Amino acid sequence: MVEKVVVAVNGGPGSRAALEWVIARSHEVPMSLEITTVVETGPWTSSFTEEREIPAYERMLATAAALVSENSPGTKVQTTLRRGSTRHQLILASAGVDLFVIGTRESTGYFSGTLRQQVAVGAHCPVIVIPADWTPSGGHVVVGVDDDDTSDVALEFAAAEAERLGRTLHAVHAWHIPPLVAAEFAGTGTDVITGFEAAESEVIDRAVAKITEHRPNVEVSAVTREGPAAAVLTDAARGADLLVVGTHRRGMLPGLILGSVGHDLLISLPCPVAIVSHPDDVALDASAES
Repeated sequence: MVEKVVVAVNGGPGSRAALEWVIARSHEVPMSLEITTVVETGPWTSSFTEEREIPAYERMLATAAALVSENSPGTKVQTTLRRGSTRHQLILASAGVDLFVIGTRESTGYFSGTLRQQVAVGAHCPVIVIPADWTPSGGHVVVGVDDDDTSDVALEFAAAEAERLGRTLHAVHAWHIPPLVAAEFAGTGTDVITGFEAAESEVIDRAVAKITEHRPNVEVSAVTREGPAAAVLTDAARGADLLVVGTHRRGMLPGLILGSVGHDLLISLPCPVAIVSHPDDVALDASAES
């Protein structure tokens, strides 16, 4: 099966890292690749943009395509120059493909700031955000596990990645005791921590059972730790090949709200981070757009 991948570039170091990540993946996974960029246009667009900026963007795309062709000659590559709102155009580019890849930590350009978060939560497919200092690790795949349906889609994606790439899968579940509960039992002699640990261990055990049932060839390890989820996952993913988390796109501003854990991970970026949205949310967004 040939994987359809889109990578967004803007000429900065984050874009170079994203291209190198895609090239490395193409050596393990057959793919067809679209390299895209966006020229912001609107009522303010001048003739200078058309005459000077667009040729520069076209040269950047050509250079990126040449880099891929040189290092992955078997990969089919096309380039697309898009015009309009960067966020909107990149979300449109994610339709009908298997993966959308974007770099980050740009010092300048439209791909800095919160754009990667907006694209991650609005995209029609899993989004992988690549840190600018990425280098191949050959490490394990980490997946964040929780007791909800977003965890199911993250588990399936992560297990498929681990199986496809021949990596070990580390399933990680973070938990904490609510302050009111801790205060309620303080000084009573009740072993609240042990009770919570036992209950939370059931969450990770169910996740491991799902993985081993559907993908018995994947080697799985399970970790349950007390602490903030983003901090626990960041620590577990240092040196990893990929960190996968699920998310719901539900909130007051659909397509703009990313859960706090995903938001924090896209800031810390201990390794490439995959954001996988629940398919029901993707379908709802597609209906809204149509």
